[in-house]
Amino acid sequence: MMQRLETAEFSIEANPIFDSTRVSGGSISLRHAQQTAFSPQISVWTAAAERKLSPQRWLTKLTRDDDPVIERKAVTFSGMHGEMVTLKGRLEDWDTKQVRDWYRLRVVLVAPDGRTWYHATAMTSEVDRAAVEADFLRLLGSIQVKLEGIAAGKEQLASDAEQAAALSQIKHAMDTAAQAQQAREKAVARAADATRLHAPVADVQARFDAVVTMLGLDDKREFLRQIVLPAVSLTELGVADANSIGISRVGGGPDLAAGQDWPRDASGFYLNFLAQIQLSELPERAEVLPEAGLLGFFTGSDYSDWRVVFTPSDATLVAHALPDDAIDTTEAATRMVVWDSERQRFVANGASVGGLSVDTDAHGRLQFRRDGQAVMAFASEYEISRSAQALRLERSLSAPLHPAVSGNPDIDAAAAIDDLAGFALALAEQLKVGDGPQHQMFGVCGIDEWQSIQALAAAHAARQGWTDIAAPDGWFVLLKLASGGGADFSFSDHGDYLFLAHRQDAAKGEFSRIYALVESS
Repeated sequence: MMQRLETAEFSIEANPIFDSTRVSGGSISLRHAQQTAFSPQISVWTAAAERKLSPQRWLTKLTRDDDPVIERKAVTFSGMHGEMVTLKGRLEDWDTKQVRDWYRLRVVLVAPDGRTWYHATAMTSEVDRAAVEADFLRLLGSIQVKLEGIAAGKEQLASDAEQAAALSQIKHAMDTAAQAQQAREKAVARAADATRLHAPVADVQARFDAVVTMLGLDDKREFLRQIVLPAVSLTELGVADANSIGISRVGGGPDLAAGQDWPRDASGFYLNFLAQIQLSELPERAEVLPEAGLLGFFTGSDYSDWRVVFTPSDATLVAHALPDDAIDTTEAATRMVVWDSERQRFVANGASVGGLSVDTDAHGRLQFRRDGQAVMAFASEYEISRSAQALRLERSLSAPLHPAVSGNPDIDAAAAIDDLAGFALALAEQLKVGDGPQHQMFGVCGIDEWQSIQALAAAHAARQGWTDIAAPDGWFVLLKLASGGGADFSFSDHGDYLFLAHRQDAAKGEFSRIYALVESS
């Protein structure tokens, strides 16, 4: 006979096969009493809806670095719509050393009021998968919502507080036990990283020749040499020295000219700082740029309102630190605003979250405060770096994934090979420096045809009224930032952020007219 278990917000019908049950705050957990590493288990809980993400995108971000997703589909249970994914991995019993295939079913459902998400997960080995999956679907269909709207929100806050207190005690015990081990592991890792990250790399032409020979394309060597383009690779060297101002790095806060403020958008949110490049450090100049000076790269909400700030080499630089509470402050601030379509900006919605207050200046820009002191709220909580990483700049090469980019039909015809994309990917692999994200300046990049990316930049220029730079062939890759690494950016679904400049502007040290886009597969 089914057993109905309930929290203040909802109830479910639990199968007797799950004879170990636990109700804690706003969550319900089910498991076999005879517990082994491979015992099936099911959990259901609630949380406030994500403000800027759909359930589909939220699940994508959650699982992008997880086990492979073998199935994904839209679902509806108890009148709630959502998304379900199935992941397949491997699980080892550390006592018996037995290893089995391990499946996890993950569901997110949106409550009728839209303010609450219902989360559920089931975990099982292959032998129990069919039965557990069937019962998981039955259980989801048995959900009865008891609280909605404001009442549900209050209950979630109370449940969160209860769970946070319990987790805090557990975390403290685990942290204390792990500190010594972590210190030893970090010391070993630092020594290994220092050796690996600074290891010399072979000449780019030698590595190009190695790829040509490996793929059996020696008869195409000279033609392929004419379609590859010089580039600069940028890879992380580890946490940047906080006292080193004006160096090339990704993440952290920007170094700006004395008297220059951190850029903000029209709503008053601070633009997210992504990276800075010291032009005097460039080992290769495939495009005409100032000999020295600092390029700072910023982005706004939803990868719009991008900006590049150029600081001449003779300017005095001032370091601007990324606040430690940047994520918490930004998450709270985004719950205090609403988009005004007439003004084309965010405006205060009257709410107060996380002890913040908000003022609006004469220009309509928002300024958030805590205890009367101004705080920094950023345009996006997702593009706040985990750490500032120094960069290593090396000469490199890039090859197009698609044919006909040289502009010379004879070269393109002679260089035609069955798998140009395969050559480009093999060359990129051969030219990798280290094992982190491979950022890039110059050359070609992107999963789309390079000419189509240039056309997007030209179309943007035309819309802005920049008629003198509205031709596609003048645009080049100023910087490509990849996701991951120590800075831990994740652009869209772990994609690349491309900043394009026009040769006419770059040669004059003018970087106010930029086009940028995010590419992800």
